[in-house]
Amino acid sequence: MKQKDIKRIENVVLISAIVLVIIGIVEIIVGYLTNSVGLVADGTDSMSDSVISFMVWFGLRISRRQADKKFHFGYYRVETLVSLLVAMLMIAMSIYIIYNSYLRLKNPVELGYPIIGMITLAAGGFISFYLSIVKNRLANKYNLLSLEADAKTSTKDWTSSFVILAGVFLSYLGFKWGDAIGAFIVAIYIIFVAVSTIKQASLILIDGFNNPELAKDIAKIIKKYPTVKIKDLKLRMTGPYITGEITVSVDNSTTIERAYTMKNKIRNEIMKRIEGVKDLTIVADPESV
Repeated sequence: MKQKDIKRIENVVLISAIVLVIIGIVEIIVGYLTNSVGLVADGTDSMSDSVISFMVWFGLRISRRQADKKFHFGYYRVETLVSLLVAMLMIAMSIYIIYNSYLRLKNPVELGYPIIGMITLAAGGFISFYLSIVKNRLANKYNLLSLEADAKTSTKDWTSSFVILAGVFLSYLGFKWGDAIGAFIVAIYIIFVAVSTIKQASLILIDGFNNPELAKDIAKIIKKYPTVKIKDLKLRMTGPYITGEITVSVDNSTTIERAYTMKNKIRNEIMKRIEGVKDLTIVADPESV
């Protein structure tokens, strides 16, 4: 991934953060005017999502710093760490929404100006829907976990808006509990999204690699070279990139120059054919070792 690509992603995330702040402020104001806990929850959700986007933006800026004397392998894992913090913030936000929904279920009230509330939710939902499409495309293209987490929050944001819209509509029809139920459903969904992100980020931070298909693809490339046999294959995620160490055995008669040339060919082919591979170290041992 080139520096200009990361800068482009940073701009998208920053614009998203600013837009979410505006949506959040409008929804909270309308929520208090209409006495809707769902609107206030969705507005709070949008404000929290804007903080998440700002965190992702900051993480991306840090992650593209060059390696130095302190961080020999670069700052790529800052992006993963940010995704973990994002998920924890999402859980805290969901607990807050659940608590407020519970209070409203105990004491349901009639909403004021429900039509204005529904229009606000619909507008916020469609804007978040567009943002989720853009961020999901970039996350899938560049394999960025923090952007994927941010895209999930945008997906959660627009689905939340429409769920709460349905709740407000129920309240408008006379079912006072509809508003609180909508907010409660949204909070549970946020928890599921956050837990999934925490699992992914934690796996990367402890050097786990849960992609056996990719390991098989690399093994197939190496098997194309009949004079080489795989002894060990170790892969790890470093932020959005894959790095690894491969140990192969070569025939005892193979010269150092021949082994060096073969290692370079294997390395170059893997990095060319497997998207996201940042660096590979290939060690060649004689068969008798």
